[in-house]
Amino acid sequence: MAIPPMMFDLICRVAQQQGGGRACAAGYPDLLVPAQQMSAVLGAERAARLTVRADSRKIAAWHGLEKVLDRVFDSHSVFRELGYQLDVIDIYAARGGEIIVDLNQPLPADFLLRYDLIIDPGTCEHCFNIGQAAINLAGMMKQGGFLVQVMPLNMLNHGFYNINPTWFHDFYPANGFQIQFLRGVSNIVWDPQVFDLPAFDRFREVPPDSLIIAVVKRQEISPFKLPTQHKYQVNPGLGT
Repeated sequence: MAIPPMMFDLICRVAQQQGGGRACAAGYPDLLVPAQQMSAVLGAERAARLTVRADSRKIAAWHGLEKVLDRVFDSHSVFRELGYQLDVIDIYAARGGEIIVDLNQPLPADFLLRYDLIIDPGTCEHCFNIGQAAINLAGMMKQGGFLVQVMPLNMLNHGFYNINPTWFHDFYPANGFQIQFLRGVSNIVWDPQVFDLPAFDRFREVPPDSLIIAVVKRQEISPFKLPTQHKYQVNPGLGT
C-alpha cells in the first residue's frame, strides 16, 4: 500500500489539527514522498532525523517509481516526527513489523477505540468481506479520531471492488462519523487532478483509474449498523 504526496498532505493537516497520538495503518504505507516535500513539511531538522529504508530501491520499483524516487522514508520514523506512534496491521508481514490480523473477520476487542488516526491507503477494496473491513477500521477509532482513506472509483481489476461516493455518505454519517473531505482524484502520485463527486446523484465521464480520497472524523460512539442506500431511504416504495 502507498501514501502518495497528496494523501500525505492530508495526513499532515490532520496531524496539525489533532496534535498527535496513536495511529494505525491498514497495510504498511510506503511513503512515495520526495525528500524535498518531506523537508518542506517537517522542516530540515526533523527531516534529517528520518530513517531511509534499506529496501528503498525495491519499494520504488514495486510502485514503478525507481527512476523518479531515490529513497523511501521509513513510515514509523515519519509518523513519529508527526507526533504519532504507528502500528501497522496486515494479513502478511510484507515490510516487517506488521501486526497480523485478517480484516475480513471481526478484530480482537483490544483493537477497538484504540487509535487517534486510522490510515487506509487502499486496503479495504482488497478484502472480500469489505463491510466487515470497513467496520473494523472505523471501530478502531477513538471518539474525535480521524480516518484518512483512499478507495478506487473506477480501477478495473485493481481489487475486488470499486466504490461509489454513496458508500461513504451512507455508511459514515449513519454511524456517528462526519465526512470532512471527499474528492475524486486521478493520477494521484505525481500530478493529481482533483474533482468533485456528487454524494448520491448518478454521474459519468470521470478520468480512468480514478480514486476517492476522504477524511472522516468520529463524532460519537454507537453500535455499528449496516446502512440502507440513500436512494432507498428517500424512496422506500420505489415509486415515481
